[in-house]
Amino acid sequence: MKVQVDIFSGFLGAGKTMLIKKLLSEKVYDSNTVIIENEFGEVGIDGDILKESNIEIKEINSGCICCQVSGNFGEAVLEVIGKYNPNNIIIEPSGVAKLSEILNILQEKKFQHELEIRNIFTLIDIRNYDMYLKNFKEFYENQIKRAKTIVLSRSQLVDNKKIDTTIDSIRKLNLKAKIIYKPWELLKGSDFLSTNVINEKRKIFAANSSISSSASKQMRREVNHSANEIFESYPIDLEENISMLEIQKKFEIISTNDKFGRIIRAKGVFKANDGEYYQFDYVPNEFKSRKIRWSNKKVVSIIGSELNKRELERLFIRQI
Repeated sequence: MKVQVDIFSGFLGAGKTMLIKKLLSEKVYDSNTVIIENEFGEVGIDGDILKESNIEIKEINSGCICCQVSGNFGEAVLEVIGKYNPNNIIIEPSGVAKLSEILNILQEKKFQHELEIRNIFTLIDIRNYDMYLKNFKEFYENQIKRAKTIVLSRSQLVDNKKIDTTIDSIRKLNLKAKIIYKPWELLKGSDFLSTNVINEKRKIFAANSSISSSASKQMRREVNHSANEIFESYPIDLEENISMLEIQKKFEIISTNDKFGRIIRAKGVFKANDGEYYQFDYVPNEFKSRKIRWSNKKVVSIIGSELNKRELERLFIRQI
């Protein structure tokens, strides 16, 4: 019996890890499930969150699975199948991974008798949709066009007009995908999954009926950038304990000052003055943190473009 594969794609900070955690906590997947989780950058953070679910994780760092370590990604999938013989594999690519390249890897002949792609999700942070579409069009549209189900996150924070205009924009890129736009707390985990198995390459890459043949030719002529040409990641070790208030202030400074570069995502782990460990996530307009049991690292991993590493170092090693 072939392994069933669900792919959770989406741009940086869209909520992929949190949705997977929701599905796991609601027992949507059985215990014979393996997560292949990848992060863009040198430091793995999300794996620590998912490990709390007691499901095996194969974590790949130092790049994104569709570019630098695409070969390693394919080997990781085969290793997981051989070692664990899972019923399900959840793949969470880096936020800057191109979905088309991930699907190309999984369509290679060596996987033909090993797995079936069951669901292809793309998550979209509705509040930052317009900004990401404008600034990172090549990567953002690639994830949207190849999705079979599109899930809007943070829809509870916007009005119905914003939801409608975003859906209209998405439909111009992907006419056929199912779109889930309701706030997640109103949905059960099973509401996100379908029984539609995607097993043929022509189904995945079929021309979207909203794209003309001339537009398709233009798409083929576009320059195909890798993630590492556009984005960069910079980890900063947090040697001292830091208060929750102080780390929030640092990201408030980042959000209102362009001298640090174009920061579109940050995540990390810190030890607070009370001796407790916290994991945090930052995307434009939002900072969140949560207490975790323990961590062997205290670090902030910053992702963006044109990063000013000297200024970032100054910000995170000095008190405010």
